[in-house]
Amino acid sequence: MSNDLTHRVTFDRIGRHGGRNGSPAPDPVVRALSGDQLVDSIALYARRFLASPSFEVVLDPNSGKGFILAGMRTAGTFTVETLSAKGGADRG
Repeated sequence: MSNDLTHRVTFDRIGRHGGRNGSPAPDPVVRALSGDQLVDSIALYARRFLASPSFEVVLDPNSGKGFILAGMRTAGTFTVETLSAKGGADRG
């Protein structure tokens, strides 16, 4: 993922409330960050939705998919979309 692009992170579900049992998932996160900074930003944002203080954010930059692990279970799933500088989807 490029350092000069904006990434939109859309959560499919997260924690016990966001996107589960009919509740809405959190709003997307949009930031201009590098790959490592993006993972840190996702972790910081996700912390408020998770009961566990210990979790890990895993991102596959090739597929644009990721998940959050808390202990031995998946505590969330998300998609990362790379946007152009003007906020539109990057078509390559």
